[in-house]
Amino acid sequence: MSSKHMLGTATRYIAGRNAAQTVYWRADQNSDQPKFLKVFKTFNFGKGSDSQQPPQHIQKEKKIIFAST
Repeated sequence: MSSKHMLGTATRYIAGRNAAQTVYWRADQNSDQPKFLKVFKTFNFGKGSDSQQPPQHIQKEKKIIFAST
C-alpha cells in the first residue's frame, strides 16, 4: 500500500470481539479517472476477560474512536 496515494485512515476498537479495525482510504494510481479504494485491516487480541473495555495499550492510543455496539 503506497502512502503516496493515501487519503485517510480511521481505527476503532470492536467491543466484545477483542479486535481493532483500521480502515484506509486511498486513490487509485490512474490519475485520469481517480477511484477511491477502501481497505480494511482487523487485528484480533484473542480471548481475554469478559470485560467490554479495550486493553490498556489500546486505550492510550489517541486516534482510536471507542464506540459502543
